[in-house]
Amino acid sequence: NIRRAFCQAIDKDKLVSLVFRGMVQRADGILPPCMPGYNKELSGLNYDVNKAKELIAASSYGDVSNLPPITITTMGWGGLILPELEAILYEWQENLGVKVKVRQLEPQRFLYHLKQEKDEMFYMGWIADYPHPQDFLDILFHSGTDNNYGEYSNSEVDTLLETAGVEIESRLSLALYQQAEQKLVEDAACLPLWFGQNYILIKPYVRGYSPNPLGFAMLSNASIEPH
Repeated sequence: NIRRAFCQAIDKDKLVSLVFRGMVQRADGILPPCMPGYNKELSGLNYDVNKAKELIAASSYGDVSNLPPITITTMGWGGLILPELEAILYEWQENLGVKVKVRQLEPQRFLYHLKQEKDEMFYMGWIADYPHPQDFLDILFHSGTDNNYGEYSNSEVDTLLETAGVEIESRLSLALYQQAEQKLVEDAACLPLWFGQNYILIKPYVRGYSPNPLGFAMLSNASIEPH
């Protein structure tokens, strides 16, 4: 209930519009567009402050005043935090009346010791190593994996991921990954915020330069026309 409440107290559209000037895409799920298994029909946790307050009231804490101190772990130094994280903390305070503190870890400690050093929440991004939903869902959320920093564990999700990983038929495999993703979103295993986008300027006389979703371009297909 508390995880869902914090998810539903963030106005992602406002975040994308004001902080990023509309240059990223709002994320309701975990898999980004163009990734195999991306589900445009996925049902995300919508922005609903009243619902968030109801979830807190229904939790074992019963009221915001009974919540323990909450700290979010992030990467950085010098006390300066990213504008988007500052906006998120502001929304939690305005919408829920919860003041979340920030604790910064040096990049090396954050990347290699996050599981041991994280606080009640942590803030991070993820970039695919290879274009497959396994590189998001299985690596980050299967019970016991090294990169499952949040230590999320759900036997139903584990079964879906394991079955998807050995299913030979691609269509069936991706459908299982989508089921797992929907369950992760409903469980508020994480709070998806936005999908980053790259903007590339290409001279009009360059032809065939077309990066794939991972950002790589086959230069053998590119050419320069006389100009």
